[in-house]
Amino acid sequence: MKYALITTTINIPKLLDDYLENAVNNNIDEIIVIVIGDKKTPTPAEAFCDDLKQKYPFVIEYYSPEKQLTYLENFPELRDHLPWNSIQRRNIGLLRAYEYGAEIIITIDDDNYVIQKNYFDCFKMIGESESIQAVQANNGWFNVCSFLKEESGTKFYHRGYPASLRGIESTAEYTWINMTGRSMVIGGLWMEDPDVDAVQRLACPVRVINYEREDNFALAPNTWSPFNSQNTGIHRDVIPSYFLSPNVGRYDDIWASYIVRRIADHLGDIISFGNPLVRQDRNPHNYFKDLDKERPGMEMTERVCDFLRQTKLEGTNYQECFAEIIAAADSWTQNALWTDTEKIYLAQWFDGCKIWKKTFEKLKS
Repeated sequence: MKYALITTTINIPKLLDDYLENAVNNNIDEIIVIVIGDKKTPTPAEAFCDDLKQKYPFVIEYYSPEKQLTYLENFPELRDHLPWNSIQRRNIGLLRAYEYGAEIIITIDDDNYVIQKNYFDCFKMIGESESIQAVQANNGWFNVCSFLKEESGTKFYHRGYPASLRGIESTAEYTWINMTGRSMVIGGLWMEDPDVDAVQRLACPVRVINYEREDNFALAPNTWSPFNSQNTGIHRDVIPSYFLSPNVGRYDDIWASYIVRRIADHLGDIISFGNPLVRQDRNPHNYFKDLDKERPGMEMTERVCDFLRQTKLEGTNYQECFAEIIAAADSWTQNALWTDTEKIYLAQWFDGCKIWKKTFEKLKS
C-alpha cells in the first residue's frame, strides 16, 4: 500500500470526502484511510465512513472505541497508556497504518481542508532520494513560518519553536545549500489559521494569506524546527521512533518531531516543509486551557533539544536510534538543570516512549 491517510476525530469527518475525491482525480489508487474515533465522537461518524466505502474504491477503516480495544488486545501496555478523549489516540492510526504496510503515512487534523489539486502527489518523494534547497543557520534554528505571509505583516513561529530564540533572526547567519538525501518527512504548511501557540493566539491572532515559495525547502543538518502532526507525511521507517505522548500536553507532536529531527541528522535524511498547503478552519479551543497544556513544554523544550543534540547515536535506522535515545534519557533526565517536577514530567514522557519501543519490537518478533 502506497499511502495511508489517518485522522482522529470527535466530529463527523466530512472533510475526508474532499481528500478522497482529490485522490481519485489524481489517479491515486493505493490508499488506506484510518479514522480513529473517541468517546466524544458522534455515532453517525461510523455511518459516514461506511458511506465513503461505497463511494470510493479505497480501504476505509473506522475505529470506534470498541474496535480500538479489540485491536489493542495484542498491545495491552499501549492500550492502558492512551487515555480516552485525547488526540494522542492518533498513535493507534499510526500503528495500524504501519502494520498495513503503508509506505507514506499522512496524518491530518479533522479541521484541515484540502486546497491543492495534487495533494497526495506533494508527498510522493517521501522515501526517495532527492536534491533540495536547504537552509543552514549558524545558531542551529530556522523559523519555517517565515515563508508564510500574514495579512498584517505579523511575524509568527511554529508551535513548539523555543521561546528564547524568537525575534533574534537578525543576529543569525543563514546559508542556502543544496542537500541530497532520502526524504523522510514533509511538513505541509497552512493557510488561514496556522499552527501557533496559545500565547500568540491570545496576544495577537494571525491569519496566513500566502506561501511565498513555489517549492519546498529543507533544513540542513543541525538546523532545527519542529513539525506537527496535522498535515504531515512520514515514511514508514520513521514511525517506530515517532510517539505522540499523552503526558506532555500540547507538545506531544512537538517533542516527537525533535526526536525524529535528531535521528534524521544522524542518518543524513531530509525533513522538508511547504507543500501541500491546507486551509485550517480551527475547531473551537479554550486558549487559556491550551496555554496550561503548553507551558511546561515551552519552559523545557530548549533544554530537551540540547540534550537530544548531545546524545550519541550509532544506530543505522530510526528504530535503533530511538532505543539509544531512550537509553540515554535515563541519565540525562537526572541532570541538575531539571527541577524535581520536570524530572517527573520527563520520566512520564519516556515511559510512553518505552511502551512504543516495545510495541514495535513485538511486531518484529
